[in-house]
Amino acid sequence: MCGIACYVGKNAGKNCFEALEKLEYRGYDSAGIAGLENGEICVYKRRGRVNAIKDYALKMQSGVAIAHTRWATHGGANEQNAHPHLSFDRSIALVHNGIIENFQTLRTELLMKGIGLSSETDTEVALNLIASESGTLKEKLKKARNKLVGSYAFVLLDKDGTIVAARNKSPLYLAKGQDGIMLSSDVLCFFSLYDSFYPLSENDIVEIKNGELRVLNENLQEKEISFKPLSKSEVEISLLGYSYFMEKEIHEIPKVISKIESHYKSGEEFEKIKDLFSGIDSIAIVGCGTAYHAALYGAKVLENKLGIRADAFVASELKYANKVLHNTLGIFVSQSGETADTLGCVNIFKERGFKTIALTNNTHSTLARLCDQTLPVCAGVEIAVASTKAYVAQILVFTFLAYYLSGEKRDILKGLSSKAKKLLSIDKRIVKDIKSAKQVFFIGREKDSVTALESALKLKEITYKSAEGYSAGELKHGTLALIEEGTPVVVFASVSCLMQKTLSSAEEARARGAKIILVAPKTQKDTKCDYFLSLPRVDFEE
Repeated sequence: MCGIACYVGKNAGKNCFEALEKLEYRGYDSAGIAGLENGEICVYKRRGRVNAIKDYALKMQSGVAIAHTRWATHGGANEQNAHPHLSFDRSIALVHNGIIENFQTLRTELLMKGIGLSSETDTEVALNLIASESGTLKEKLKKARNKLVGSYAFVLLDKDGTIVAARNKSPLYLAKGQDGIMLSSDVLCFFSLYDSFYPLSENDIVEIKNGELRVLNENLQEKEISFKPLSKSEVEISLLGYSYFMEKEIHEIPKVISKIESHYKSGEEFEKIKDLFSGIDSIAIVGCGTAYHAALYGAKVLENKLGIRADAFVASELKYANKVLHNTLGIFVSQSGETADTLGCVNIFKERGFKTIALTNNTHSTLARLCDQTLPVCAGVEIAVASTKAYVAQILVFTFLAYYLSGEKRDILKGLSSKAKKLLSIDKRIVKDIKSAKQVFFIGREKDSVTALESALKLKEITYKSAEGYSAGELKHGTLALIEEGTPVVVFASVSCLMQKTLSSAEEARARGAKIILVAPKTQKDTKCDYFLSLPRVDFEE
């Protein structure tokens, strides 16, 4: 994670700050900005949220600025490690997304050359490697790239005002208008400023010098580029009266369901990918975090409906697992479409000649460009760190796809949006009990076990509280010993054929003093529990 913004033109500081506000979901440990003043690079950075650099950014007079919001990877969340970093000779500043894997080796080499380092970051190592090379800034970068192992999106500012940028595995986008030129790690920053954008290729080097833009190939020769139109139909990045983006996005779920229903109802999108499912032996669904949980759900519904083996894989493990896969269709799930481990798996599948599908919320993303076909999840921009509406959208698209390919070409989401609206409130006593608990458990069977995993992840992400999700049948294998008097156990019981088995697991927890929060259809309201959340019946429920 982390977010990059660069602007060359009028109000550079203001435009960079506003871009960082849109990117803060990518990291909020620290923020910083750099510009020019009297021929020198001035860097201003602070620990904490982007708003900490607002006053400085808005007062900047520089016609060029680079900015960054950070999620700490190498080194703690402090000003020393915050970006931008300044080179040992103060001639170059750098903002960086990604991870330089061989930075320790390079760090040792720089120290042996007498080049001091003031931070714990891999970014400062990369910067000083670049600064120690000879030639113009673009030549320095070209030479240094051959020595770097890992992923990066770099934007460099020279004290003469030149901007040079490049990427390897991490996304970077370019946009140009009458008032200025912008680089960013997310096209979200371009909305309201530009109508088109250019996604940098792996070997591109961007140079902006004296206000003139050039895109160069790996041999530093200028190349022709084509800007892509930027769709603005899904953009809404204001809070609209809500206290937090996560709260707003949860309340947008009914609207997202309606969008998915409208987008996929005709079946045209599914017809485009139907042939990719022909003649395959298996399906591999790949993701990280929340996207992996969506993959687990998708694997269950696809295997059940199509009768084809479907497995879910954690991208960071599959990359290095040397799995023996034959004639496998890969479906890659990512809200942003820029998850590095997931993109690495796509490349492995393509090298083996396998068919690939992207299931993403960002149709402009690297994932969408790499895969043979794309299924958009229609969730709109998701700002909150903890994905909510995009996760719901992902599992619904998987469900819609499974039913369509199985021959049940009906509108399975009909009426679901209105039913979802009824689930947006919760008993405040439940909130109080969970807030005061040391740990919380979530259990369920079959697809409900996936809901348990995702629910636990959500609670961990937003509260930093210990929370675990389990298949209900596994609760008795050791985990019951952790349940104390008053421990909240959330029980998902929507799978009718497994209802009684799930409720038996809930009773085991209740016997040990757990507070049971039962989430189930209305028919189960008489079951012993402390709280009951009633689920409506839906058309595709089994």
